[in-house]
Order: sequence, then structure tokens, then C-alpha cells
Amino acid sequence: MDPAAGAPIDWTRTGGSVTRLATLVLAGALMAACSSTTSCRVPHDCPSAQRCVNGGCADLDGTPGALGEACRTNTDCGSGLTCSTTSQGYPGGFCSAACTTSPACGASAACTPVGSQQLCTPSCTTDSACRQGYGCCATLGDVCVPTAACPPPACIRPVITSTLPTTQVTQFGTKKVGDEVSFTVPANTGSITIVQQAQIAGLTVVYKNSVIDNSAVPLTITKPDGTLAYDDLDGGAGAVASPDGGIDPSGEYAYYGGGTPTTAAFTIPNTSASLDAGVPGGTWKFVVNDYANECTLVSGCNDGGTSLDMYEVSVITRPVLAPTGNLEVAFYIVADMTNSTGAPLMASNAAADPYVQRMMNTFKGFLSAVGITANATFYDVTAADRARFGTNINADVTGPCSELGQMFTLSSAHPGNTMNLFLVQSLRSASSGGNTVVGIDGTIPGPSSMNGTVSSGAVVSAADLFAGSLSSCGVNPNMAGCGPDRVAYIGAHETGHFLGLFHTTEEDGANFDPLADTMKCACTTCASPTQRPNCGSTSVSSPSISADRCVSGSCGGGDNLMFWLLQAGVSLGNLSPEQGQVMRLNPLVQ
Repeated sequence: MDPAAGAPIDWTRTGGSVTRLATLVLAGALMAACSSTTSCRVPHDCPSAQRCVNGGCADLDGTPGALGEACRTNTDCGSGLTCSTTSQGYPGGFCSAACTTSPACGASAACTPVGSQQLCTPSCTTDSACRQGYGCCATLGDVCVPTAACPPPACIRPVITSTLPTTQVTQFGTKKVGDEVSFTVPANTGSITIVQQAQIAGLTVVYKNSVIDNSAVPLTITKPDGTLAYDDLDGGAGAVASPDGGIDPSGEYAYYGGGTPTTAAFTIPNTSASLDAGVPGGTWKFVVNDYANECTLVSGCNDGGTSLDMYEVSVITRPVLAPTGNLEVAFYIVADMTNSTGAPLMASNAAADPYVQRMMNTFKGFLSAVGITANATFYDVTAADRARFGTNINADVTGPCSELGQMFTLSSAHPGNTMNLFLVQSLRSASSGGNTVVGIDGTIPGPSSMNGTVSSGAVVSAADLFAGSLSSCGVNPNMAGCGPDRVAYIGAHETGHFLGLFHTTEEDGANFDPLADTMKCACTTCASPTQRPNCGSTSVSSPSISADRCVSGSCGGGDNLMFWLLQAGVSLGNLSPEQGQVMRLNPLVQ
């Protein structure tokens, strides 16, 4: 792609990547959507695209909507109101009006800054007064706005120095986007990790009318021989279809999965091509960059473009691959729950609890299969942090200032080169398709050796930790009958993401990881015959490829630890040799 020509860039397919999810979900029964016969008392009782009318959830029927109600076009809104649509970031549409002062909005409403606009929004006292997908935002004056538009009470974005030896870390100080940085890679280096931590950078940009994270990613990375290792404005794998109908980036030298705002790590090698080629010694170069900077180089951005963002920049090198390695794991007990004896689960009693022991043995077993020995330590958090984060992490809101990102900063209490896993009671999500979200990673990969950033860890649902009887667990990992094994699986899956692994196959069956030795499960081959015509469709929902569709022949990978779905009876936690290589080459493994 030629940025000088103003060619549009699609950030869902950037630099040989697609936007990849660091989320694991648990298979479950699908729930039927509300219909006009579903009763409601308040707006929050109905799906975002419906209205609560005369005690029932109703589809739009041409009746003009009031301020804050659902809409598809301006004609769905009352006099003086216009429709802010779903594509503009308003779930189900939002009837509103531009304003400069609150009195102009009328009673029970206020003029509110939403992004770069000033809009009339309904006043509220609780979330129940707002539609699904919206919340009563205290920081904006108790008004209903999209959940993602509500700033948290406080947002910290710490910049953390690596705890690794200085022989492995080169600090470059603060650099502006567009600056070129040169660094020397010693001979016999196994991996390099480029880290950007925001000093001054916006949280989001608006691209093609959609608000997306202002992800930090090198614009280009250049090898010692002058060839490009990575170019974020190159179509890469997004322009190369694999024979099975999806996008296969295994032939790219470097691969970026997106979703790395504020704190970003980029590790090479992470593909089959770079594992084969290795990391040559000599002088490398990269250009400091984020999406806001790219907004100044390409067309399609509506808001947020700037070439002034500043980042603290460092490079971590790791020696050549060893057949084995050690991983220090820190479990933070955020869940307010009791252990198997009925006592509160705490760091002081966790290691001695038989259910926790089973969870740890299974967790260690998954990693030992690829030569990684895990050592665990348990930590408590404050009562206030348990109350804030234990049940309030929203899987649909994962930016730096979300509760997820802010929870990860708690790891600053224990500096070190550790894999930080935060055990919570549950995760909330309105977009998991009837399944249950059970784990989320900060970024892929995570900022190894930098505890305390907004990406320093992964969250794991511990809801099943004490479920059932240990006698039903058996000798081998049992996802169907053993709660501790399910929690172990979730923790190991999210650890894989932090160490640089992607889902082998994404839910749509069209996007795959960058490793050639993992089995794939393409929608065009593996979806049910009735669903295959919908593969890749933009007009109807794409099929959701479950693990049980991916268990044999050309449809494989459902048993892999990094498949997108944890499904009892299918998920085994297997890992391939190349997945093991990527994990052991991460600087977190020593």
C-alpha cells in the first residue's frame, strides 16, 4: 500500500494481520432474543435495537423515538432529533441532537461531550434507566451514553521499566511518532521485542465512522540487510487468501494482531517464516508509530489523527532458544469467594487447598508439554479492589481506561518478570453469542518484565474453581467434569496469548494463526452444510465454528489449547512444536 497516494487502510487487516481476539469463551446454550412479547419495566430490559413500549419490548414501527431511544435513520426520531447510528458507535442507534448548553436539551436531559461532539443525552440515576449497551455515566454528569464513551473515575497509564538485566534491555527514552530508532542485535539472539509505552497519546481514533483503539505498532521494522521485516501499511496476509478459504499469515516474517493501545509489545519471531529464518544479528531499525499517526498518512480517518504522540521506547533481546525454560506465574486473588473448607480464599491458604492444587497441576501440565516449567505465587488484593474488579470486568470494554486495564496495573505491587493471572468471580459480556466469556488477555503479546502497565496480565474466571467433587476429575485433564481443570485451561490459554500465541482458528473460520504446524478449521470446509453459504458474508451473520466441528481430517485444531472456544469433551489443551517455540522465545520465559 502506498500511503503517499492516500490509499485507504483497513485496520482490521493491517500489516499482514487481522484484528485478533485475546478472549476465550466457554460453550453454552444460545439464548433467544427478546421479541415484542417480552415484558419490560425499564429501557435496560430490552435489547439495544428495541424500545420498551407499554410494558413490552418492541421493534421500531415507525413511531418517532424520544431522546435516547433506538433508531435506524433520522425518520425514526422525533422532531428536532437525529439518529446517531450503530456504525457511529451507538448500539441500536440513539436519537439525539447537537447542542451547546443543557437548557437547550429540555427537562431531564443534559448537553454532554461524547467524543468530539456535544449531544443532548437523557439524565439518569441508575444503569437500568439506560438501554442495553448504554450506562448511567457519573463522570459525565449522570447521563445515558454508550458504555465505551463513559470515562472511568480515574485512569492511570503507567510507564514501567523492564526488570530484566541491562544486557537484555536497551532504553531509548521518549520518542515521537515518526522517529526512526536503530538498535543492535547481538549474534545468537533468539528474539527481539519492541516496546512502546505512551507518554502523550490519545486513547482512540475514528476510522470510517467507527471508534477504535489508538494502537501503538511500529510503522516499519527493517533488518540489518535493509529488507523489511514488517510494514504496517502493507496489506500482507490480508491480501493473500489461503487455499482453504481464509487468511493464513504463516508466510509473513512478522505478524501483528491489533488491539495494543497505550502499552504495546511486538515480538519477532512469531510466525513459521521467522521461526525458520531466525533473527539475524546486526543493526535493525524501526519507526515509532500509532494509529493516530497513520491517520495523517492515509484516508478514511474522521477524527484523532496527529503526528505529535510521544512514546517511551525500549527493545528487549532474548538469547537463542533453549529446549526448556522457567516461567514465574503470579496469581492475584481478586475473586471474593470461599475455598473448599468454606474459609475465604486468600494467598495464605490457596496453595494448600486441594482444588487449587489440582488447578495448578493441570496448568503446569499444559505448559510442561512444550518444555516450560511454571512456578506459582499467590497474592491478595485489597478489599476495595476485590469489590471494584471481582465481578465488574466487562469483556466488551477492554481499552486502557477500562476496568480490565486498570486492574492489570495492580501488578505494580510486585515488580518482576512474571505472568500475572487475575482470578475473578465472573466476567460480563453482552456480545458472546450465548456463550460465556471466561478469559481475556491484555495484549498479544504482553509487555513481559514490566509489571504495572495497563496490559500487564490476563483475567481468568475462577467461577468453576471449587465446582463439583475432585473424585470426578480423574487422572487426565477433564474439561467436562472437573472445575479446577477448566480454570487451569483458561489460565494456560491466556498465558499462551501473553507469550505471543493467537487463536489457531477464529470464531468465523476465516482467520488463522501465523503458524503452519497448527491444524486449521476453515468455514468453507468445516461449517455445517446449511451454514457454509454464509461463510464470509457481510449481509448475514457468519457461522460460529465450534470445537466439535474441528476434530478430524482437514477440519482440525478444536483440541488445541489456543482454539477460540473451550468446549467440554473436545478441548484437550494440546500445543504444537511451533507454538512451543514462540512461547519459549518470549522474554518472560527464562
